[in-house]
Amino acid sequence: MTTVQLAARVLLVVVFGAAAINKGRGRAALAAFTADLADFRWLPAGLRRPTAVAVVGAEVLAVVLLAAVRQAGAALVLVLLAGFTLATLRAGRAADCRCFSAASRAARGSAGAFVLRNCLLAAAALAAALAPGGPAGPARMVAAVGAGVVAGTLVVRWDDLVYLLRGPAPAARP
Repeated sequence: MTTVQLAARVLLVVVFGAAAINKGRGRAALAAFTADLADFRWLPAGLRRPTAVAVVGAEVLAVVLLAAVRQAGAALVLVLLAGFTLATLRAGRAADCRCFSAASRAARGSAGAFVLRNCLLAAAALAAALAPGGPAGPARMVAAVGAGVVAGTLVVRWDDLVYLLRGPAPAARP
């Protein structure tokens, strides 16, 4: 396993693990995520709860697959990212997904920042799937895991970083 492949897999495990935990850690968190799906006006109200449960389940499955079968995990991540990105573009703005516990609308990044983040995650998924395998020494593996954790943490805190650099997001349009 190469250092690039391992770092990409760890990054994705951190990101999708945090997203699944933040949305599915209890009834209240799942209910809040379900309510936030109203931002996607094209999603019928009756489908919000099943969609919320399916998203959390798919994120958990992505984490498991990334650890066990990297190509399958990376493929699922790409499908999820494509779905999230298309849904956001259709909504016309970044919705409150509660992926990383950004409780404040003011801290939420723009739709452009959201799409950029998802493109970077898609690149990591491609690296996880396509980087060649092979032996890597213990020091390189530790470095790869560390790099993946740091990069994953930066992605998880993306909205906070955007907020620090840009300031509050503009008020949502009705």
